[in-house]
Amino acid sequence: MTDGFLIDAGGASPYQTTEHYLRRVLAGDLKSVRTRIIAALERLSYDIIDDGEAAIRGRRAATGWGTFYSSADVLDYPRTLVIKLKPAGEHSTRVTYDYLIKHPSLSTGEKDILTREAEAISSLATVRSREKHCAACGTESTDDSRFCRRCGSPMAANNSELELLNMAAEVRSGLTSVTAGEIGASAVAILSGAAVITILAKGIVLGPGIMVLLATSFVIAMMTAVVLGFGINRCMRSLKRPDAEKGGYANITSFPVETDKYLPESNQPYVSVTESTTSLLDVPRERQTLSDLDEQEITFEGRR
Repeated sequence: MTDGFLIDAGGASPYQTTEHYLRRVLAGDLKSVRTRIIAALERLSYDIIDDGEAAIRGRRAATGWGTFYSSADVLDYPRTLVIKLKPAGEHSTRVTYDYLIKHPSLSTGEKDILTREAEAISSLATVRSREKHCAACGTESTDDSRFCRRCGSPMAANNSELELLNMAAEVRSGLTSVTAGEIGASAVAILSGAAVITILAKGIVLGPGIMVLLATSFVIAMMTAVVLGFGINRCMRSLKRPDAEKGGYANITSFPVETDKYLPESNQPYVSVTESTTSLLDVPRERQTLSDLDEQEITFEGRR
């Protein structure tokens, strides 16, 4: 990891730019892997700013509290991802993920979240973009259509990798908030204990030093309560399963509820294409042997 402060015309920026590298090998030639990775980046809300043959550059803006550089979730911060592709064989491609993220201080746990995101991109790039079977009626899809050709239900892709990534990021940010809250609670306990000891030792209840200690401990206690509230909220959100229609990176508009008025019922049998053409086939004949031919010849001579 390499850290360096960003310098602009106004001076030093209050955040750092941190680099993080990761390498993986994906199955497929360079062209197919490149196409699948671009689709995976778009599902993770990356804006593709460069899609060269050997390098893909994606950028994602800050979201939530990451806009003010005060979020505990590393995925809320602005980052640039450069993916370099290099053939590793006839049917494999080596992929290098190069992260450039603007973050105050990137810890080991937050690097693990970035690693999980890169692994999610790799997983999304190795599976089909859509389910092969419809979840509503079970009809097999033979193409990449967005809707089932039988019942009209959306052929949504499996978002398990995205759900695991979001859950890990929420749990990690919740742990960071709870740790900061514990540090704040310890500071409040120390300041309050110092104020109590001063009152008992000197017998002064409202001295200037005691008022400063009590006021400082009160402010820290309020900030600690807010931070702990954020941490508990993060942990609760990590346990909630996202709604299929509202959550996820790629939302697909679903049909209205009254689809049965326009589409045939799912229990109707299919019309066989070969049902009306089987009568055109020749009637199968039994295989004749030499003895059968001899019997036919004897019968023919007897008739004469």
